[in-house]
Amino acid sequence: MNAYIGIDLGTSGTKFLLVAADGTILAENTETYDVMYPESGWSEQRPEDWLAAAKRGLKTLLRGQDAGAVKGISFGGQMHGLVALDKDDNVIRPAILWNDGRTEKQTAYFNEIIGRQKLAAYTGNIAFAGFTAP
Repeated sequence: MNAYIGIDLGTSGTKFLLVAADGTILAENTETYDVMYPESGWSEQRPEDWLAAAKRGLKTLLRGQDAGAVKGISFGGQMHGLVALDKDDNVIRPAILWNDGRTEKQTAYFNEIIGRQKLAAYTGNIAFAGFTAP
């Protein structure tokens, strides 16, 4: 029997799903982690926690299952987050999440001074506080 793994790295936790080729759910679990709010309106997480959750979650998901039957893995992640890396690809600070609001002033500048229409023409989007550009 062929099986497939789905992994969804979310804000509150990483969800894992093992399904058979016919869509039957064979196993599922979730690994949670903390969101940090170091200042009002800020929202951050440690990418290291995501990796640790992925390792724990996959072990738990495959416990008692035929890992050799797995033919594919699909992975989805949070939108608009910023993971800052150094020149050696090491994480240098907590990730700034999609729901972080610290760039309120920069977002207002983009949308009001540059203008939503011009910004959308250049980038395909208007600015939101949780986007990485502001």
